[in-house]
Amino acid sequence: MRTATVREFRDQATKLFKETEPILVTRRGRIVGFYLPATGTSLPLEIRRDLFNVLTRTIRRMMKVHGATEEAVLADFEETRKARRRR
Repeated sequence: MRTATVREFRDQATKLFKETEPILVTRRGRIVGFYLPATGTSLPLEIRRDLFNVLTRTIRRMMKVHGATEEAVLADFEETRKARRRR
């Protein structure tokens, strides 16, 4: 596994994305993320499930912090969709 700082990862992203080994991304010596190269054309079910769970928790937390309701978010999406059709 290769290690790269956030700055190295940012500056060399194009090159690093072509590599086949995982990359551990660090900031000030602490782990902040991983880059796992995709193999094939689709993500395995386990990874898709994990991503869905993380995104769901994050969205739920953000909605709670901002006091948003599901109805308000859906109404905003609908308004945006209608505005895009008018263009």
